[in-house]
Amino acid sequence: MPYALESNQYATVFVSEEKCIRNTNYLSKSLIDNLFLHMPDDKFLLSEFRKAIRINSQAQVLDLDNKFKHKFDYYINRFEEVLRDTNRIIPPNRWSYYRIALIRQGSGDFVTGIYKFKAPKNTLIVIPSRVITSSKNWTTDMKGYVVLFNIEFFLQNSFPHKYIEEKRILNSSIQPHIQLTDQDAEIIKDIFQTLLSENESQDKNKEELIALKIIELLIVSERMFAAQQDFEENLPAIDIIQRFIGLLESHIMNERSVSFYAAQLNMHPNYLNSLIKKHTGITAKESIQNRLLLESKYLLHSTKLTIKEISSQLGFNDPNYFTVFFKRLENISPVNYRTSFI
Repeated sequence: MPYALESNQYATVFVSEEKCIRNTNYLSKSLIDNLFLHMPDDKFLLSEFRKAIRINSQAQVLDLDNKFKHKFDYYINRFEEVLRDTNRIIPPNRWSYYRIALIRQGSGDFVTGIYKFKAPKNTLIVIPSRVITSSKNWTTDMKGYVVLFNIEFFLQNSFPHKYIEEKRILNSSIQPHIQLTDQDAEIIKDIFQTLLSENESQDKNKEELIALKIIELLIVSERMFAAQQDFEENLPAIDIIQRFIGLLESHIMNERSVSFYAAQLNMHPNYLNSLIKKHTGITAKESIQNRLLLESKYLLHSTKLTIKEISSQLGFNDPNYFTVFFKRLENISPVNYRTSFI
């Protein structure tokens, strides 16, 4: 339940702040003030998250820092509960929270930053703060776990923020997923199970233990990622990918050639293509196209610009070229894409 009022003759449970406001005639001002000082509980947060997803399902990128007004320091749940009543689709979104998920059964398709990947059983996923992510095509038998947290949660429990900031898996240039062995998946699962149990307990010190278990989750996950991705050996490549992503965000409206980005990074275009492909699964050219597609969708959905104006703004000399580009990547024309939202 979202909020539980202190016991009195008017005690009621409200499903939303709006409903509470509509019932203020029955409550004293002091009691209402006290009501809104309480942090929303997990069921309420989940309900409001689903509502935000449904209401903003057609937004190109849902900024949850702006659209989700309820603040919290951490959130833990089973992944299948998060997906319930969402058509098994989570639209592109960004959030200030760090997110870690483990897929224990079923599968889905993820896009996180420039990375696109299938997430089957035993996939461990780490999503850094403010990185655009989305998922879809979740199978009906999907099961897993997810935890969200921010740095403030650790500071409140007297843990140095370095425990978060020094973790390489929280860097947007790192491949955000690995496939675990059954043995390693059990280790991660046990940590999540402890997190769930502590979150449901009434122990007054539970937040300290939850903070410790999240730190343990970060440390163990970092070791597992490092074992597969060899951070030390790949450190130069990781740095290049991070710089490439930054350049892409700054120049996508004007520059689409791999040659431009390669020149900025002082390397041959073929080398940049192969390096990005090796570490992300797609080439630099495909990364540029995916980012341009994202910008195209935003303009089609959020502006009243004509197709010709959008194609010109995106640097296409002929609207037909833009239409071919969009349809090749999205399997639908720009006109039909825009019409689907009307």
